[in-house]
Amino acid sequence: MHGASPLDAYDRVLSRATDLREIFRAGALPLNDDVGTGPRLVPSSDPLSVVPPPGAWLVTRAADGRRAYERDGTFSLADGVLRTRDGAEVLGYPGGDARGAVPVPLRVPPTDRALGRGADARVESDGTVAYTRAAIDPRTGTRADERIVLGRLALARFPAGTHLQRLDAARAAAPPGVVPHVGTPGDDTFPVLATFSRDAGGIDVAAGVARLDEAYRAFEALGAALKSRMAVQKTTVDLVK
Repeated sequence: MHGASPLDAYDRVLSRATDLREIFRAGALPLNDDVGTGPRLVPSSDPLSVVPPPGAWLVTRAADGRRAYERDGTFSLADGVLRTRDGAEVLGYPGGDARGAVPVPLRVPPTDRALGRGADARVESDGTVAYTRAAIDPRTGTRADERIVLGRLALARFPAGTHLQRLDAARAAAPPGVVPHVGTPGDDTFPVLATFSRDAGGIDVAAGVARLDEAYRAFEALGAALKSRMAVQKTTVDLVK
């Protein structure tokens, strides 16, 4: 205990407290693996809210162009682009097929964006992002609804045992030299998405509280030990005087 660093002990308390702070964050990535848990699905009325299957990651791109992976499928159409809660672009395949393709941001066509279309956009279980466009036949004047597909979401899976590099509370990056398998929900390698659902968080509350308590106790014990040692050193100095 005497060889432990007070700064290290404080950092352990801080990391445990950070995990607890994110317990209700959808798709939260804990700093400490021992408090992580599987996805906990809760119903959502949002048609753009989905949860990827266990072991799969959504593929996103931040403003700096860096690709990241996350499990928070709470999306919105902002500026005509499908985005995550934090504003990152959600990547997918406009053609619907991942084979031989590179995932790109899914966007509403410029004309539809200018006309404010896409308000009823939804994500389907196979990752298809679609909305309805009202159309009028110029010859007959008949009104009809046309289904417009932006593409299918990309999913990524990493080799077993891969430890992703945590970027923040919800995003992770691929470790150097590790290339994930990328596909789409419902293909031959990925199960379908859970639609109208939200990930209630991937942190075990009970375990998080217990680990935080342990970290606090260790910090307090270290403080008491250091205080005792300083008192002994002072007494020794006083005797020498």
